[in-house]
Amino acid sequence: MQINSLQPHLEKIPIQIESSITVKREVTPFMDYPWHYHPEHEIIFLEKSYGIRFMGNHIGNFQDGDLMFISSNLPHVWKNDNDFYQENKDLFVDVYVIHFKDDVFGLDFFNLPEFVSIKRLFQRGQQGVLIKGEDQKNIARLIKDVVNNKGIDRITLFLKTLQAIAEATDYELLSGLGYLNEVNTSDTERLNRVMNFIMLNYAREISLDEVAQLCSLTTSSFCRYFKSQTQKTFTEFLNEVRILNACKLLVKNDLTITEICYQVGYNNISHFNRQFKLVTGITAKAYHLKYKQAII
Repeated sequence: MQINSLQPHLEKIPIQIESSITVKREVTPFMDYPWHYHPEHEIIFLEKSYGIRFMGNHIGNFQDGDLMFISSNLPHVWKNDNDFYQENKDLFVDVYVIHFKDDVFGLDFFNLPEFVSIKRLFQRGQQGVLIKGEDQKNIARLIKDVVNNKGIDRITLFLKTLQAIAEATDYELLSGLGYLNEVNTSDTERLNRVMNFIMLNYAREISLDEVAQLCSLTTSSFCRYFKSQTQKTFTEFLNEVRILNACKLLVKNDLTITEICYQVGYNNISHFNRQFKLVTGITAKAYHLKYKQAII
C-alpha cells in the first residue's frame, strides 16, 4: 500500500566525535519522530516495536524484528499503535540505528570495485529495503555488534553489515522511485499534526471540518492542500490507515469481522468490506483464512 510523499523536515543527525559512523540503541516508551529525511543512509533494526510505517509513497504495518536499509533523503516515519501511549509498562521500543554518509571514508571509497554490491544497495535503498527471513536474523546480530563495539572493530563490523545487507536475497522494496526529498519545507508541523491526529483518532468518525480547523484552513482549502501533497483525498488516506489496523486485528484478536469493522471506525460492514478489498486486494475473510493457514 502506498501514499505519495508528504512534506518532511530535514533531520540533523548528531555527530559522534569518537566514531566515523553514528550509532545508537534507544529504549523508549514509544517512537516519537516526526515525518523526516536526512542526508545520511540509515540502517535500523526494531527489536521491539509495532505500528504503522510511512516511507516515500509507502504505508504499511511494522512489527518486532523489522530490519531496514534506507538511502539518504528518503522521507520516513514510524508511528506506534495507540497502545504504546497508554502508560503500559509492558510495551516499549527497543531500536538499533546506524547512520552514515556516502563520503564517510572519503569521496571515492564506495566507488572501489570491491563495493559494487554496496553501491547497488544505495540505489535500492532509495525505495527502502525491508530485509526478511534468515538474512534478517543474521544481519540483526551484526547490527548489534556494530552498536556495541568501538574503534576499528566497529568499522570492520559495519562494513561486514553493509555487505551482508547488499548480498541479502530475501528482501522487499517498499516505496516507489522518485520520492527522495532534496529541499527543506515549512509545512512539516502542519502535516505531522494531521498524521498524528489520524493515528490517534482513526477509530472514530472524523469530519473534514475538524481536520481543516486543525490546520487553520477552510475545508475546501484543506482538501486541495492535502490532495496536492499526497495525491490522495483525505478519505482515501484515512481508509488506508483504518484497513491496516483492521489487518492487525484480524490476526491478533478473536474479534469477528463485523466487530473489527466498527472498532476501526466504520459503521457499515458493506463499506468496510469494499474498502478492505480495495486496499489489500482480497476480502477480510480471505485475509483471515490466509493467516490461519500460514500458522498451522
